[in-house]
Amino acid sequence: MDRNDQRAIEWDCTQLLIRFYSLLDEKNYEALADLFADDGVWVRLGRELVGGPAILAAMSERDDWLTAHLVSNIRIDIIDADTVETTQYVTLYRHEGRGEAEGEAEGPAPVAPPIGILRHRDRLGREAGVWRFKRKSSRAIMADRDRVTHYDKK
Repeated sequence: MDRNDQRAIEWDCTQLLIRFYSLLDEKNYEALADLFADDGVWVRLGRELVGGPAILAAMSERDDWLTAHLVSNIRIDIIDADTVETTQYVTLYRHEGRGEAEGEAEGPAPVAPPIGILRHRDRLGREAGVWRFKRKSSRAIMADRDRVTHYDKK
């Protein structure tokens, strides 16, 4: 594989990662679920969500959340022409108790410190020319323990 092919893969996979977090923050969950392979797994809050329907069902937990995922330090490791592993850091801001309609009327939500910094590790696969998540997982490397307790559960 030449460097131009590698650059194309790196670009496409970086765009997939950015799209994922944008869709998550915009609450466009159907489009987000479509970013996963049919058997794709998202390990979210310690639970394995397998496939689009499971992902969509889990998203109802965050109906009143306003989030901003700030993505940095994206690394794309090419395994072969159709398989990539990624690492990215995410600084997560979250405001709870705010529905969409009432949020617009109230103006911007107050800014609080981030609830955590996470390291995401993903496996992406290309199927019929389209990159999709095969497995997505994260680990908190820093967390506001007063606001986030699920990391303490065994």
